[in-house]
Amino acid sequence: MSEDLLKQFEDVTSASHDIAEQYLARNGNDMAEALNDYYRDTEGRKPTPAAEPKEKSDRKFRSMAEIRDAEERPMDDDDDEKNFFTGGEKSGLQVENPDNQGDDKEKSPMNLVEDLLKKAEREAGQPDTREPIKQPKAPKFKGAGYKLGSVEDKIESSKIEDPNAVNRPQIPEKVTRKITFWKEGFQVDEGKLYRYDDPANSQYLDELNQGRAPLGLLNVQMFQDVDVQVVKKLDESFKPPKRKAGGFIGEGRRLGSPIPGEPIVVGGLDSQKEQQQEKEEEQEEKQEEKKEEEGSGDARIQIRLAHGERIVHGFNSSDTVSAIFDFVADKTEDTRPWTLATTFPMKLLDTMKDQTIAESGLANSVVVQRHK
Repeated sequence: MSEDLLKQFEDVTSASHDIAEQYLARNGNDMAEALNDYYRDTEGRKPTPAAEPKEKSDRKFRSMAEIRDAEERPMDDDDDEKNFFTGGEKSGLQVENPDNQGDDKEKSPMNLVEDLLKKAEREAGQPDTREPIKQPKAPKFKGAGYKLGSVEDKIESSKIEDPNAVNRPQIPEKVTRKITFWKEGFQVDEGKLYRYDDPANSQYLDELNQGRAPLGLLNVQMFQDVDVQVVKKLDESFKPPKRKAGGFIGEGRRLGSPIPGEPIVVGGLDSQKEQQQEKEEEQEEKQEEKKEEEGSGDARIQIRLAHGERIVHGFNSSDTVSAIFDFVADKTEDTRPWTLATTFPMKLLDTMKDQTIAESGLANSVVVQRHK
């Protein structure tokens, strides 16, 4: 079991290491299922109130002043509201003890909305003092390395894999979501309306009431911090967001007609057509020349000549590597001896002239001309 998963579970729920290991193992190391399982169990447990110790009296009699003070002193109420912070999926909400709601109160959607709005008003302006989950430290070096070769010593380059390659989870940045409660339902940011009469939406309200952020509703990821802003508009009907006006898309035509009494010049149109045909013929000739230069083979190879020119030519996969040498020789005017090699990792092609391009794996590769 991954220590990162255990650490994340402990940071969110403040549970012990053994409990975190138990819930993750029971849910197949699925963090979302483990958290839901944990909160279902914790919500089902009701704490038993501890009996308060009775004040021990050393005297059998009290004065009238002591009796009056005892009557005026307010008694501790076990039903006082108790608020606490809960982790959930990093909702950032302070919620009320669910035991204070009572078992007889009907949990209808509107009751859940009223509870949520009361909590938002009560906790407005109070900052969230919880520390966010820290991003795991990344290693100083990550990735593979290459041992460079040498043309003179005929040593090819070699790849060295990362021995400590680990897929580390990335914790996304904190985001803000605005929930607007309308007469018919609620809305997240400028999204669609979630109606109160839809039973599926009651679960969202229940999770928000418990201080847990529904991932699908708020469009957040696991362990992502989110600030939830609540807007109360229960007396107003839902107003769909206005569609943003975009620029003109499409094509247009400029309208016009011959001016009465003005002669129509036909020759001008003929000359324009001739010019257009000449341009098309020139483009076709350039394309044919380009095709001859690039070649018609199925194995395209980019060749970098020693003087800096780059040429992309299509060879046939059945051609030998010597065909590449012949092509480069036609393009080279320098009399100095030269050879061909791949770029990275570097391989000399002198010993591969008898192989086909397909066998040597040079299709769609880069070949560099080097002076000896």
